[in-house]
Amino acid sequence: MKTLAVILMPMLCAAADAPAGIDALLDAARAAPAEFAADAMIRIAALDQLEKARRIELLEQAFRRASGAQQPYKRHATFLRPGSPSGLLNRAYGQDLDAMSLRLRAIEALLPLNGQKARELLLETPPPKTPRLKCEDFLMYDVGRFYDTLESIARQSFTAQEIQAGGPFRWLERFTGAITSPVQVAPVARMLAAASVKDADFRTLVNSFAEALGKVSGDDRSFAYSIPAGKQILALVEELKRRQSSPLPLLEAYRLYLVNNLSAARCADDDAMLGNPGSFGLVTGQAIDQEAQDAVAFFNQSLRMAPLQPIQEQESTPSRLEGVATGLRTCEDAECRAIAEQYRGLVFGENGSAYRPDQIYTPAWRGKVRDFLAALSKWQESAPGAQPAAEHFRMKSAAYSDLLNLVFNGPDRELVLRATLDYLKRNRFQQENRMEWFLPVNALIGRVAMDPVAMGRLADELGKVDDPTIALYVKLEIVAPRTPDRILPLL
Repeated sequence: MKTLAVILMPMLCAAADAPAGIDALLDAARAAPAEFAADAMIRIAALDQLEKARRIELLEQAFRRASGAQQPYKRHATFLRPGSPSGLLNRAYGQDLDAMSLRLRAIEALLPLNGQKARELLLETPPPKTPRLKCEDFLMYDVGRFYDTLESIARQSFTAQEIQAGGPFRWLERFTGAITSPVQVAPVARMLAAASVKDADFRTLVNSFAEALGKVSGDDRSFAYSIPAGKQILALVEELKRRQSSPLPLLEAYRLYLVNNLSAARCADDDAMLGNPGSFGLVTGQAIDQEAQDAVAFFNQSLRMAPLQPIQEQESTPSRLEGVATGLRTCEDAECRAIAEQYRGLVFGENGSAYRPDQIYTPAWRGKVRDFLAALSKWQESAPGAQPAAEHFRMKSAAYSDLLNLVFNGPDRELVLRATLDYLKRNRFQQENRMEWFLPVNALIGRVAMDPVAMGRLADELGKVDDPTIALYVKLEIVAPRTPDRILPLL
């Protein structure tokens, strides 16, 4: 990282730690689209050389700018299969450039600096109200961070006097009953199980949650995604028992929640979404918990207590099946298939076996790389019968990324990196979906930052790009560099 700063330092007006240099970078950030402005200010506010008051000011500005982000909430793709956009979309949303994530990042950074201000800003952030999904959707809403931040504020921002007066209880009470979607069930249960409040206040919070829980229904796609919430409900039950409170009201509400949703109209591909054999697999960021996936068996065997009855088969049988996820099939037009086949020729020889290390980087193989780059350059979304703009961008940027991974330790990596940069500069998809467009840009800058010596010439070119967003992030990587663990998930 330091070497990259040496390579690019002439671009800056002053050294990275000089106020004038940071001021110039902040001016560029404030002129950027909302999600990039907020992200840059959050990263700059983490710099220790800035005064505390200025860091607080920057975080509050980032919070305000976050509202202009194109995507309101973080999402997860639920089905994974080769060639689908699921993995790319998960990496794009994993940048945390949606409005909710940006606000929460600013609040979390503000919490150790000024807990009262962090609390005030979270009160300005309405509880998540995610739209109901249809069976055709494969992107789920992820709102867990909101409730994790709520719990952190309840635990860290109140004085001893405020805690004695019930401040954390009143804080959490504002949100525990405001759930409308299955995606909120597990995060709220987890938040409550960790709540440090008096026993009587704890019962009140859980009862408020239970009352709202029994009314949540009508979104099977989100319900199927959230079925593993039974483990969080179990943890909440154990906490109630520890506090010598009856878990029956909570379990009764959870039973009603399960029956209402299991017996409603269900999506026809729920079994695939839940990670059953032969499925594509559920993407949650964690290993699939097979025990919790069978909601009925988990309730009957691990949660139920008398006088509640086991959930019967007729109570968990869908009223009907309807719809499956769409948009998972990609690269169906002739030109895209030709590109895919040409890339396959870089990986596999004519006999169908993968190239051995001694068979790549030969003159013949490197000629194939140049032919592939030429074909990628000519592949235009305006061709007759071509894919929609979003799908074309995803497939083409993925092709460049795959090629980079293939040649990254060889003599052609700079050539491929430069071709990737040429494609991304002022690509018109930048206006349609800034977060998706930025993913390959972000990854490209990260690649160069992790290997600045070998990438010296390209690093210099990156610093001279006339796209203001790319230029902003190249300079940001100097002033507020990322560690490799933050870059690698983008690749």
